[in-house]
Amino acid sequence: MKTKILGILLIVTFLIVTTALPMVSSAYKNDGNQVYDEIHVDDECGCNSNIGSGTRFPVKVNLLAMLDPNYISPKLTTKDTPGNFNWKDYEGHDWTTPIKDQLQDVCGSCWAFGALGGLESTIKIWENNPDLDVVLSEQYLLSCSSGSCDGWYLSSTLSWIKRNGMITEECLPYQADDTIPCESKCPDWREYLIGIKNYKKIARENITAIQEALIEYGPLPATMEVYEDFYPNYTGGVYKYTNGGYVFGHVVTIVGYDNTWGGEDEGYWICKNSWGTEWGEDGWFKIAYGECKIENSVYYLEGPNHSPLKPEKPNGPSSGKPGIGYTYSTSCIDPDGNKLYYWFDWGDGNDSDWLGLYESGETIIANYTWESEGTYHVKVKTIEVLNTDIDRGIESDWSDPLSVSMPKNKPYINTPFLQFLENHPHMFPILRYMLGL
Repeated sequence: MKTKILGILLIVTFLIVTTALPMVSSAYKNDGNQVYDEIHVDDECGCNSNIGSGTRFPVKVNLLAMLDPNYISPKLTTKDTPGNFNWKDYEGHDWTTPIKDQLQDVCGSCWAFGALGGLESTIKIWENNPDLDVVLSEQYLLSCSSGSCDGWYLSSTLSWIKRNGMITEECLPYQADDTIPCESKCPDWREYLIGIKNYKKIARENITAIQEALIEYGPLPATMEVYEDFYPNYTGGVYKYTNGGYVFGHVVTIVGYDNTWGGEDEGYWICKNSWGTEWGEDGWFKIAYGECKIENSVYYLEGPNHSPLKPEKPNGPSSGKPGIGYTYSTSCIDPDGNKLYYWFDWGDGNDSDWLGLYESGETIIANYTWESEGTYHVKVKTIEVLNTDIDRGIESDWSDPLSVSMPKNKPYINTPFLQFLENHPHMFPILRYMLGL
């Protein structure tokens, strides 16, 4: 009887613990086929309907060449936090980017638009150039990440951007279709990669912390709940929920705030949406503090970050014998000076796994022994390390391959006749072939 009661108590305890755990999304892969798991709470976007139509702004920009690592940010310090602030009108300039249309009734891709709405603006801020024409590719996220038109987590989106970078709109234009293959991106897509060093979640429901982060880091991707009186019925003014049921989770970009509206402790956020310019206030909206859980999952971005350059072609012997070890060297430059891991592909189905850490530009060596004759193509790639030794960023492209030939081992020459054949390579070719000489 005691054993039975103990078993029941263990089952009840297990159920309580497991139901209390936060929801965990499925594992996802980056371009290097690495698998990562994420824990997510309150930041899912899954939307299914459409409003209006907007305009795409496909402009190809070489983001790597564009960004100056010695940029001076125009941002205020948090001690200067004013009663209202708006990146649409800071120092007489608009630091945001134009409204886009995700085609809501076709594709619930708000997670991509909300994240890139923040990144596009922060690139302009990082570069200290409000006139910079930055248009990133939401289709790249739809086609190459684990997100889909059924939605995705905002935290997963930012994690994917951190590990893979982003490309421009012209390189892979938006089609509101998550079946477009990742291989559809332009051939020189790596030339347009721009990434983030990190992303961090701001304390829940902390209006002051969100305002300070907005000024310090730029526009902020944020999640919110959408109700029937907001979608599709909002036309302008400061939104406060009045009636209607829950429709879906959504991701937007907070670009400003105003503490002077309403009574004590009231105010509103100024936000960028992705439902075209026919919705709301030309695609924008204002929402009162505390509404629709908009302060629950807000993130700021740190950067910029760039992909490591293509590693040098491996340097070492191009021929040899099976069973003997050989040494190869290479090096790679990371534009941001990040440390690097290296991965050698030996061309026979084996690899080195990640080797490192190494400084940017440092020459590294690796040893390998082939067991069989053949011709092998040795290549190498790198991945950068960002904030800690295990916090990895963007992978480089593969190096050009080095061809290594391992001919068949020759028999040991132990008779005068075989020594004669060895010393006269052009005589008796058929016999030499049969003997493997």
